[in-house]
Amino acid sequence: MKKTSLWMGICLCPFFANMAHAQFIADSQAEITLRNFYFDRDYKNDPYPYTAARDWAQGLIFKGQSGYTDGTIGFGVDVLAMAGFNLLGSQADDYARTGLLAVNSDNSRDDDYAKIGVTGKVRLSKNELFVGDLVPQLPTIFSSPARLFPQTYRGVRFVSTEIPKLQLDGFYVDKVRQRDSIRYTDVGIDNINHRFDRAATTDHFYTLGGAYQLNDAYRIRMYHAELQDIYQQQFVGIYGKHSISDQYNFLTDIRFFNSNDTGSEKIGTVDNRHLSGLFGLNTQGHTLSIGYMQSFGNTGLPFLSGAESPVALDFMSSDYSNKDEKVISLRYDYDFKNVRLGETSLNGLRFMTRYAKGDDIDLLAYGSQRFEEESLEFELGYRIPEGSLKGLGLRTRFSHYRNDMPTNMTFHSANETRINVDYSFKF
Repeated sequence: MKKTSLWMGICLCPFFANMAHAQFIADSQAEITLRNFYFDRDYKNDPYPYTAARDWAQGLIFKGQSGYTDGTIGFGVDVLAMAGFNLLGSQADDYARTGLLAVNSDNSRDDDYAKIGVTGKVRLSKNELFVGDLVPQLPTIFSSPARLFPQTYRGVRFVSTEIPKLQLDGFYVDKVRQRDSIRYTDVGIDNINHRFDRAATTDHFYTLGGAYQLNDAYRIRMYHAELQDIYQQQFVGIYGKHSISDQYNFLTDIRFFNSNDTGSEKIGTVDNRHLSGLFGLNTQGHTLSIGYMQSFGNTGLPFLSGAESPVALDFMSSDYSNKDEKVISLRYDYDFKNVRLGETSLNGLRFMTRYAKGDDIDLLAYGSQRFEEESLEFELGYRIPEGSLKGLGLRTRFSHYRNDMPTNMTFHSANETRINVDYSFKF
């Protein structure tokens, strides 16, 4: 309780400064997002305790960001409020949790749940300090946007753009509020697919690093991270879009993680090098990409509990980050922005499909036996680009995922459907 009170006191300190300043009001922003989310993961060929993971929920997200007070040192405050509503009622209680709604110990869903986070902020020149609820978007600590709400972390963030072309970033967090929870818990790591000896929590996590704009086309990122007494990690990545000609662009996303155990080794050995890359050719709305990932070392890739694998290839039904796993992926995207049907513009319509195959998976407890997984995914989305309903979007996704892993693993063969209707407006 004392620790929570201290955090809240620090966050609310800006309120006690003189707020009667023009920039504090003039630079303020507020946004409301209405998000309707249907999630259905239908398990196949697998005697799993549940036949499916299924939920239908309505979410309400409010983001409020103040400007800064005038003066050499500016103060401000941000607010993030979220409310979720169960649209399936008691029918959802028969299915596994999806991450959309809060779930009780008997697997029942409440009719609704809500949470709010407050962040105090201070600015000096081009340096900013944030204290309170944080939504990180770094490769070493990533709040997943793949459900109704993101995770939020309790802690401190420092960001500096004082040096041209360089953004320095640092986070220190001690608690996490997961996507489907209203409570803070200790930061830690899940034992996905039994990659380690056990799951564990700890007192804190920190990460430091930066992103440097090499030129107009490429950006390089480097970070160091440590989850106390569990693992330390170094990351380097390069991302860019290079124009080959007036019509063709070459896209690059390369990421490398080096992870090892540290301190008292709460989950046992952590020993992983993970390389992933996605390379694409873009022309006139078409993008064809090929991706590859490989895991080296004696364990799989570690990342924070409840988050998603922060690699270059992102999939719906699995993270493809097991020990020794090799993954090949082929992806095609099409943007209809320049397509017309008669007098009707299809601007705002997008299509994506991708295939992935992972093999040589070592699940540690199964000796020399190796396993495979593969998925085929489709996505179709439309967002109204202009007019009174600008910001209204529909997104549908489908995944056909299969693996030959034992049934006590985290990921199961499934057909998965996700449907989102989002509407965001600022005021």
